[in-house]
Amino acid sequence: MPGQEHSVLREGTFVGILGAVVGAAWLLIYDVAGGRPLHTPNALGRVFFAGDVNPGARVISPEAVLGFGFLHLLMFVIGGIAFTAVVHLVSRNPALRMGLWIGLVVALAYFAGLTYMLTTSTAERVPFGSVAGGNLLAVAAMAWYLWRRHPRLGLPAPLGSEVKPTPHAPGSPGGAPRR
Repeated sequence: MPGQEHSVLREGTFVGILGAVVGAAWLLIYDVAGGRPLHTPNALGRVFFAGDVNPGARVISPEAVLGFGFLHLLMFVIGGIAFTAVVHLVSRNPALRMGLWIGLVVALAYFAGLTYMLTTSTAERVPFGSVAGGNLLAVAAMAWYLWRRHPRLGLPAPLGSEVKPTPHAPGSPGGAPRR
């Protein structure tokens, strides 16, 4: 938005909260559709806080759900701030655009791998589709918000535009003519 000041911390916190809400909404929808409300946050909370690799219990632990909710929000806020800082850097330097895309792909692959390991280590009691789908939707929502907020990301950059031309000495080819 032209003429508007962008604070990385403020904007990144909002982006992280947006991602956390989208991810949590997906988990809730996925679990309710499967007939087990709050199963995924309960299972993840048991894994992360109790070290329970068999978190398939039907009893929902409020401590596990709240603990996972806090961890979920904290991690998304940290990720949102980092993502926003990179977007700010890329909007000032178009040469880094490809690095942003590669970073997103690598981060998604990394989290998909971690989710798969978590799924297999808990004998599929933590559903891969719920966690991976939630993360994918959350990152998409965060990227959409930042894309809309930073229109310079979508502007075409001619090849070589990120490099400043080398100054030429007066009278040399490409330089100003001598008088």
